[in-house]
Amino acid sequence: MGRHSHGGAAPAPAPAADPAGPPRRVRAWRRALLVALALAAAATVAGLVLLWPRGAAPPAEPGFTGSQNISAEAVAGRVLRVDRGPCGSPDSGAVFDGDPAPAAAPGFRADPRPMAPPPGATPAPGVDPVPAPPAPGQGLAPPECDAAVVALTAGPDAGRRTLLETSGRAGDPDLAAGDEIVLALQPGPGGNRYGFLDIARGPAMWAWLAATAAGIVLVGAWRGVRAVLGLGLTLAVVGLFLVPALLRGGPPVALATVTGAAAMIPVMLLVHGVNWKTGAALGGTLFSLSAAAGLAHAAIATADVRGLADDSNLLIQLYLPTVSVTGLLLAGFIVGALGALNDATIAQASTVTELAEANPAAGPWRLFAAAMRVGRDHIASMVYTLLLAYVGASLPMTLLLSVADRPLTQVLTSDLVATELLRSVVGALALTLAVPVTTAIAALTAHGRPGASAPAR
Repeated sequence: MGRHSHGGAAPAPAPAADPAGPPRRVRAWRRALLVALALAAAATVAGLVLLWPRGAAPPAEPGFTGSQNISAEAVAGRVLRVDRGPCGSPDSGAVFDGDPAPAAAPGFRADPRPMAPPPGATPAPGVDPVPAPPAPGQGLAPPECDAAVVALTAGPDAGRRTLLETSGRAGDPDLAAGDEIVLALQPGPGGNRYGFLDIARGPAMWAWLAATAAGIVLVGAWRGVRAVLGLGLTLAVVGLFLVPALLRGGPPVALATVTGAAAMIPVMLLVHGVNWKTGAALGGTLFSLSAAAGLAHAAIATADVRGLADDSNLLIQLYLPTVSVTGLLLAGFIVGALGALNDATIAQASTVTELAEANPAAGPWRLFAAAMRVGRDHIASMVYTLLLAYVGASLPMTLLLSVADRPLTQVLTSDLVATELLRSVVGALALTLAVPVTTAIAALTAHGRPGASAPAR
């Protein structure tokens, strides 16, 4: 006999127990996922062993050390004072104690043309001589410079001083008393010499990094701590494995793929826990990472981008000929897509898991269809993020190309801009694969427990 309600709706039935656990179909898909992840982990370990950098790194070609400041020994210094006066002090760049020697003596001439010949002499053909020097006291005035007296606080000449002269040219630093700077040490037969290398921004950078880590931990709590640890692990894999192996001429596609897997497998398990949601996200990430490797290879091969519009790549080709610039582009495309892929796969796996908990009776297709509605929004937003991030990196060169009055089509297909656009394209295509694949894996392996997400009464 049926129940009749008296004075209102009948109370909701108590959640049914689920002693049998997931149905056979879900258990089968979970076993398949577990086997696939185990094989991927084994392949990653094998890749690390086989591709691990061995032997000494190849040295840079001759001329690199003498022509590039980044190869010089860095020494810390502090600006004591900045004086305005004539350029040309003999102590510019030299080491001294006390005050620097005065600049050029009166009569300094900045014009490089030869002096007028003596009376009766014939000027050399094609030479436009400078008129004879005027009377004493009326010579050409030397140009003025900002002369910064710098105390050397580290290195072989710590406790002594040097002088940096700047004339306001493009790229010259704007120094003031009290600035902490980094100088390039250049040993020579006449003694050490110093030149400006960079501003010592270490304390400010460490403070910003510490503030960011603190914010992540405060908001994310224990998961935020694990996220910071995961970030450190990712950087360690890149710094200890990928960069040294690329420097030694390793295969870039294999290196980038192994690097991504070696970083993502432990990091995702550490940050998001060992559960089927993480397993689904990890499966989607590894699949789309492999797809990104193939897409990157095809994009670079068909568009014939060389990467030589970037100064760093050009220096690598000049001074590290054993390193393939194209290989670096490939590795950069693959590794650059990892962040967006991880974000998308975790979001989709979490969405499916929550839908399954909210409606345990929902089948795989219903879960997939509902989660893909969220995934489409995620794809749309992430594509803009990828494109703007990569185009922003090439914005200075884009401005220069636009000033050159080149057609827009030529600007977009120039080597530098095309490289960044293709980087966005590879990331976007990999993302469009990651979302449905991850959603399908999560829908097939999800199992909502009855009553797990019942609303509070």
